[in-house]
Amino acid sequence: MIVKVADLSDAVRRAQYRESAGSLNEILGRSAPTVDERFEGDLDVDAEIYRSGTDVYLQGRVAGTVRCACRRCLDEIQWPLEREFRFLLVKEGEDAELEDDAGLDHYSGDEIDLSPLIREQALLALDESVLCSDDCKGLCAGCGANLNRELCTCRS
Repeated sequence: MIVKVADLSDAVRRAQYRESAGSLNEILGRSAPTVDERFEGDLDVDAEIYRSGTDVYLQGRVAGTVRCACRRCLDEIQWPLEREFRFLLVKEGEDAELEDDAGLDHYSGDEIDLSPLIREQALLALDESVLCSDDCKGLCAGCGANLNRELCTCRS
């Protein structure tokens, strides 16, 4: 989503849109080709944005669904991804004091592309320890049986 800085004011403006899962899955495929995580469908972005002088404040949340393999039994599962974010975007060449837990980033020109910031937040929200359930029994180290569905055929 492209935002024109001149269109922003000190009044909070709501930005609701969908971020493409395709570009995120492409990034995952390039950076970690053996990773089995992928985004299912586009991500929902619900944010508030406003400007104070040349500084732009952006906060909100990104939510979607991730498909991956359970880390214990390797069954395919879906889990809800949600991450809150907060950014202070400063015009390139200017200094700013970072407030609280806001992320600091810079922009140049008259427009700000929010998509790279949102994609970064979605990728940071990925969790490599997701299980199909808290009591997942995993796979038998000897015979490879999924202990959630069948008994082990090992003797010991």
